[in-house]
Amino acid sequence: MRKIDASYRIMKIFKLLYEKPCSLSEIIDELYRENIVVTKETLVKYFKTIRQSGCILRKKQGKFYLESIPFTLNLSDCDYDNIEIFANLGVGLYGDNVKASLKDAIKKILSMTDKGVYEKYISLFSKSEKDIQEPFIYKEKIAKLLKYGRDNAKIKILYNGEKILISHISFKYIDDNVYLHAFNEIIKNYELYLLKDIKEIYSTPEVSTQCVFAPYTVFEISGRLMRTYTLYEGERVIKVKNDSIVISNNLEDKNQLYRRLVRYGTLCKIISTGNDIAKFNEMLDKMRANLLGEQTS
Repeated sequence: MRKIDASYRIMKIFKLLYEKPCSLSEIIDELYRENIVVTKETLVKYFKTIRQSGCILRKKQGKFYLESIPFTLNLSDCDYDNIEIFANLGVGLYGDNVKASLKDAIKKILSMTDKGVYEKYISLFSKSEKDIQEPFIYKEKIAKLLKYGRDNAKIKILYNGEKILISHISFKYIDDNVYLHAFNEIIKNYELYLLKDIKEIYSTPEVSTQCVFAPYTVFEISGRLMRTYTLYEGERVIKVKNDSIVISNNLEDKNQLYRRLVRYGTLCKIISTGNDIAKFNEMLDKMRANLLGEQTS
């Protein structure tokens, strides 16, 4: 069994208590799932450390919870206004199916602010949710895509004059633009579609298979980059070498992935698939041609 430093145990307990009230037995069981063995007597000592850090730890109906923590977020009035708009926008967009989860998420953010501000905001939440005007221009498109795309149903979209069959949808906000991230059922790749350029959305009776995945792009990161590289969504390390790591990615839009990898220069190389290598070389050839064209013009 691996040795776990006491500081990690305390931070883990803090995280558990921050998420929800827990009894001593629940904390012990949760830690045991990570191969961390503690006794009730040891937990009492850890609770003392948490209290000494400035946290107010209470017990109610056999469960411990954090009433307050010593560090708070200093949010401006504009920040609170934006949180309020975000909250009400989310409630209006998604409806009751995520309303409770959205409120809980915002409560966690605001629990780290001044207690008086937190109580004021929560008391005004229900009232203000009817007063905030809808500022989101893509609400209708997103609502329709979410409705048609439930349970990974296939959807047809008209994008730049072409009808495309997609599934497994999600949304991304990149460089001040909203994108639909979806699996293209024809070319079997995930792609990004600029939401403003989607002109029509059609439902279909077909459902995509649960195991549908784009082919993995495998690349190798070396040198100083391997020590600082942060995995992106859909990536995992599949091999660790002495001087490099090998990573697979099957979720990111291919063109976006290629543009990202080229920024790493000689510290990165694509290993597979053959199709990825060919398309990456094609992109480099175009970049080289454009560069030479600019120099000779």
